[in-house]
Amino acid sequence: MANINTKLSSEHERFLKASFDNLITFGKLFLGGDFNKSETPLFHYEIGEELISKSRKPCAIILPRGHAKTTLVKAKIVRDLCFAHKTLEWGLADEEKTHFFGWVSSNQKKSRNNVAYVQLHMEHNDVINFYFGKMGIGSLRGPVWNQEEIVTAYGDRLVSSSNLTSMRGDTLATIKEGALRYSCVFVDDAENEENTRTPGSRDKIVDNVMNGILPAIDKQYDGSRLFFIGTPVHYDAMIQNILDKWDKIKGTDEEKEYTWKVITYSATQPSMPGGVLWNSFMPRTKLEEIKRTYADSPKGVEGYYQEYELQVQSLENALWTRKHIKFHEAVYHYQDKRNWLIIDGQFVPVNTFIGCDPATDIDTKNSDYSVIMAIAVDQLGNVYVLEYERHRSIPTVAARDYKGEIIDRKGVVDYIIDLYNKYHCQSGTVEDVAMNRSVFQALNERKRQLGAWDVAIIPEKPGGNSKINRIYSGLSSRFSQGTVHLRETHFDLTNEIVKFGAKMSHDDTIETLYYACRYAYPPEESAIDSITGEWGGNDTPKARSWIVA
Repeated sequence: MANINTKLSSEHERFLKASFDNLITFGKLFLGGDFNKSETPLFHYEIGEELISKSRKPCAIILPRGHAKTTLVKAKIVRDLCFAHKTLEWGLADEEKTHFFGWVSSNQKKSRNNVAYVQLHMEHNDVINFYFGKMGIGSLRGPVWNQEEIVTAYGDRLVSSSNLTSMRGDTLATIKEGALRYSCVFVDDAENEENTRTPGSRDKIVDNVMNGILPAIDKQYDGSRLFFIGTPVHYDAMIQNILDKWDKIKGTDEEKEYTWKVITYSATQPSMPGGVLWNSFMPRTKLEEIKRTYADSPKGVEGYYQEYELQVQSLENALWTRKHIKFHEAVYHYQDKRNWLIIDGQFVPVNTFIGCDPATDIDTKNSDYSVIMAIAVDQLGNVYVLEYERHRSIPTVAARDYKGEIIDRKGVVDYIIDLYNKYHCQSGTVEDVAMNRSVFQALNERKRQLGAWDVAIIPEKPGGNSKINRIYSGLSSRFSQGTVHLRETHFDLTNEIVKFGAKMSHDDTIETLYYACRYAYPPEESAIDSITGEWGGNDTPKARSWIVA
């Protein structure tokens, strides 16, 4: 590494180089009050890397409330203003570049607090002043230092506002470089429930961002870009529309061509530590406390799911709400050739069924999901979703070697047979369209190989109705009567239920629920005691003592 500063030790040089290369390292070393409160989660590193990358593509960062979106933006601005006129001197860049940043917040108070944060560190942070302060001044404070705007000692400028319109086409005049356009603009939580209330106000936001701010950003330099940061507040808001389009194409070849770079996570993440996005700071216990607070507020529990799980519901057009969903913790049990669910310690007889919506059309195979779902139906008509598999780009049937072992991935047919046998199903229903015929052909061949002729699959043609009408007519009575029970881990299905409608991104899982319920029926034999009204009968399994179980 080049000698950054002859007055600094090699240890200090490594210190600076690490801070320049990594935003989180810069935050921990120079902004410790914010970055050392808890263990840094992985998604912060991902966002930090994107904030200082050389990409010029607009970036949407869509995260729950309280997950440090604004803190990361502050760190990026402070870092860039600190290094702006030292990188050339220290050999970290090939040229010197004056920064001109625009920062839009949701209200004037937040806007001024953001500027105050930058001012505080650039004027009074001793560590920053030691490394980056201008000779003779001892800090980075410049000639303009007010609540809406600062100009540093080196001439870099930050303008902050609560009004998107004020950011349209602004420029900075310098003697050395002439007129400068924006280096970066950060639209940070600028959408709120007030300014997205009407179609006209939502259109105005889009117009200001896409036709005013985005063209005003200087695209000649690496890293000059728009950052659109926030949490969805309306089903037709700009950030929600970006998210809807991305949700349809993520994981496909189209994702690379998408206009926006999108980084998004909801608060619940089953595969992450603690099952949440930021376990060291926002653990499950804290999220549950927040959820209870919302439940007791006028906004209701839907407010929690909007702000933390990024599930925005159109209250005007909602077909179903979260109130239509019930959750269960039933345990499946098979005994004496009968299916049972153990619910609150009682054995409840059920019938079990499979539904499948395969994505095998060549046009949708890599964008839609293939879903295979197992459900149980009790004698009262309650539906319990037991388990489902949801996969993108899986084959119709798995390839196997000469021993019959799967070579790569399971296919749709393999999941159908596995779930069918696991839950001893009465029958299954699979969507029957021309492009899905390969599923039935492969299923019949696999049944022949296994001798599994008891696997009964009913082909169901979609018919002439639209998909939304078909699903709604098939499930509306079950939801209205409150008979549909999911597991709390069924996030995809829950999300599709509460977003069900014309604007939903995916409907694969809820359509599979429709197919699973299409020919489902309750057990024929009554197991209800005519006197007590409770489940019973001589053939009902009894719970055994744990000592001998």
